[in-house]
Amino acid sequence: MYPLNLFTLFPPFPRNNRVFVAMSFDEAFRRRWEEVIGPAISLVRLSGIPLQPHRVDMRRVSDSILTEILAEISQCRLILADVTTMQKVDDKPIRNGNVMYEVGLAHAVRLPEEVLLFRSDNDPVLFDVANIRINKYDPDGNPLNARKQVTETILSVLREVELQKHMAVARAAAALDFSCWSVLTSTARGDPIQAPVVRTMGQALTAATTTNAISRLLDLGILTTEYTRVTPDKLAQIKDDPPEKLVYYQLTSFGEAVLDSIGDRIGFRSPEIQELMRQLDAEQSGKTSDEKKG
Repeated sequence: MYPLNLFTLFPPFPRNNRVFVAMSFDEAFRRRWEEVIGPAISLVRLSGIPLQPHRVDMRRVSDSILTEILAEISQCRLILADVTTMQKVDDKPIRNGNVMYEVGLAHAVRLPEEVLLFRSDNDPVLFDVANIRINKYDPDGNPLNARKQVTETILSVLREVELQKHMAVARAAAALDFSCWSVLTSTARGDPIQAPVVRTMGQALTAATTTNAISRLLDLGILTTEYTRVTPDKLAQIKDDPPEKLVYYQLTSFGEAVLDSIGDRIGFRSPEIQELMRQLDAEQSGKTSDEKKG
C-alpha cells in the first residue's frame, strides 16, 4: 500500500502507547537496542502506563511489511530513529536506507517534535536533514548515560507536544459559535448527537442551524460519524423511525479535550448547571410543540 493511500484512509488519531523505532537490525546495533533504546523508552510512563518500544523487523519477507510500518508511523505516540552511519564507501558515510525512508515518511505526516533522531557518529549528514535536530549519543561507549539521555529527550518532547495540544484545543474552543457550542455541550448531558429529522419545510428551517453545526464539528475533528449496525431484530425496531437515526455522532479524543476546556471555563459540568440546561431544553421543546399545534 502506498503511504498516501494509508494515511488518507486511516487518520493518525488516537495515538497508541508505542514508540516506533527505526534502526538497523545489523548485529552491531543489537546492544544499543537491548541496553539503551528499548529500556529508555520503557522507563517513560503516561498515566502510569510505560511506553512500549516497537520496531518492525525488516528481515522478514512479507507483502504487508510496508503497511505495518506505515500503520506504526501513523498511530504511534512518537517515532525514534537511529540514523548512525552503517559504513563508508570511498570515505563517504552510508546510512541505512530503510531508516532514512521511514524518517522521511514520519516527517511528512507527523509533528516535527514527534520525530526523534539519534546518532553515534561524527560524519556529515545529507543536506536534506542537515537542518533537522539530531541528538548525539554514545550507546556503545557509555550505555547508562545514553539511556538517560534518550529517556530525558522523550520526556521533554512529550511535554512540548502536550503544550501544542493544549494550544490547539484552546484555538478550537475559541472558534466555536453558539450553535456548535450547543451541540457540543449536549454530549456532556449524555445526549446522543443525531442529525435532525427533516421532512417538511418548517423542519428544514429549524434543523439548518444544527446540521451546519454538526458539519463544522466534523470538519474540526471534534465529532466522528458512527453507524448503527442493522440486524433483523434491530430493523424491526427502527422500521418506523426516520433513517437519520441510523447515523449518530460521537466525540473524538480531541473533541473530549475541547469539551473539557469549555467546561473548565464556564463550569457547565456541574450538576446544577446540567439540571438548568435540561430545564431550558424541556421548555424549548414545549414551546416548539405549542407552535406546531397553533
